[in-house]
Amino acid sequence: MERLLSPSMHRRVLLLNLLSSSNGWITSDYLAEKIECSKKTIMLDCQYVEDRWSDYLTIETSRKHGIRLITSPHKSIHEIYNEIIQESNAFTLLESIFFQPNKQAAYWEQKLFLSNSSLYRLSKVIGTALKDRNIQMDRSPYFVHGKDERQVRYFFTSYFIEVYGIRDWPFQLDRKKVFNLTNKINQKFNLELNDSQIVHLAYSIAVTIIRERQGFLIQSKKDPMNIFVKRTTDVKKYQSDIEEIAEPLDVVLPDNWYEDFCYSIFWWDFGWDNEQEKQNVIHQAESLIDTVKNALSISISEQSRFSIVHLIEYIYAKHKLFPYKQFMVYDRYLYSSKAIKQNFIVFTAVVTKALSVIEMKMKFPWKTMYLNSILHEMAIRWENLSKLTDEMRHQVSVLVLSDLGKEHAQLLSSVLKDNFQNKILLSVQENHFYNEFTNQSSQDYDLYVSNYTIEEIDSEVNMIVEDIPSFKNLTDLRKYIDNRRLVLPKDIAYLNG
Repeated sequence: MERLLSPSMHRRVLLLNLLSSSNGWITSDYLAEKIECSKKTIMLDCQYVEDRWSDYLTIETSRKHGIRLITSPHKSIHEIYNEIIQESNAFTLLESIFFQPNKQAAYWEQKLFLSNSSLYRLSKVIGTALKDRNIQMDRSPYFVHGKDERQVRYFFTSYFIEVYGIRDWPFQLDRKKVFNLTNKINQKFNLELNDSQIVHLAYSIAVTIIRERQGFLIQSKKDPMNIFVKRTTDVKKYQSDIEEIAEPLDVVLPDNWYEDFCYSIFWWDFGWDNEQEKQNVIHQAESLIDTVKNALSISISEQSRFSIVHLIEYIYAKHKLFPYKQFMVYDRYLYSSKAIKQNFIVFTAVVTKALSVIEMKMKFPWKTMYLNSILHEMAIRWENLSKLTDEMRHQVSVLVLSDLGKEHAQLLSSVLKDNFQNKILLSVQENHFYNEFTNQSSQDYDLYVSNYTIEEIDSEVNMIVEDIPSFKNLTDLRKYIDNRRLVLPKDIAYLNG
């Protein structure tokens, strides 16, 4: 849906994506090649982005190194994308048509201050973007529809979540009542939805009620829906809740609206072609968990296992309903998985390899489409994952040396022990500085910390600190030690295998 942005803003979004996905410097040549523009345009866009969103980020440029992005610790870059979407004429038109369908072109020209040619151009762009998701937009009058109304509802649910999130509420429905109903459904049907899925269900309920009010009902109602509704007749208990939510709209809902509501909302429970299909997905989910558990030699609680299996079921059912890219402009999972890939290297490698295997077996895009979201969700749902993986990492062996003598080396050692505790295994120089340096006990260390350069060892493993280590010294040491602990020697063979 990035094509709904103006060409210049689309280009700046690509620039933000590339800079945000990097751990360091990127050359302007690389950026220009990826974005397909000149280096001069790259520099102008960098200036625009930094000037426009200076509270959120800083863009540093260097003739030697290139360009890098530094985000503010007090702002979320997510908000930049929200602002970009909300300022887009095309997204504004699309959202307006959702709330007020069946209006003629003259209405939108007047309401959105658009010329006839601008409205036509925006309509064409929107129509092309929606077509990629099997959705259509008619222009006489203007309304959005599709062969599967559930896909239309899912699309708009994803759109509103990305643009408004949990803090805002774009619907003329009682937000508290919608979430109360959502929690009732979650508890009644033992769905075990996490907070983000609760939000998705709440938005889905709101979108469904609005679409039904407008007369857009699901035309193709398959038998599984009827079986589901009959099997769980007590689902009718929630009809009064929904009617109460819809009451402020002051409309009469169409016939059979409640069955339509169930078919739209309960897709995860009856979206299976057969029971064997569902059991196969559960089996593959269990296999994924066991592969990670055994490869990392870590434990997993029954609750975490259940939650991750449910996640895999949910993703599979969701893909059957809407097998298209969900995000409009901002891929939240891409950003969150970046940190997971940096800090859980072996975990990421194992999950990636396991998903590749399952993808080949099931002919389903587990890795191709869902790697980032699965990494994100598994890291959240696997209880104490950070602690468990940290415990399996080896201690970095450190030899502390000082040209001020053994007593000062002991002081440096105490500072390191206070700051890094069990992450390091400390040794302190045994000889006086005025004696010739020898590699202590002929042992190789992962790191040598000293207040002078040691000519006899590789400079890459010799970290020089001030006589009393500064904040920068400790920050550099922490980065080195944490990176050194991410991958064990035994893991390297697995990663390369």
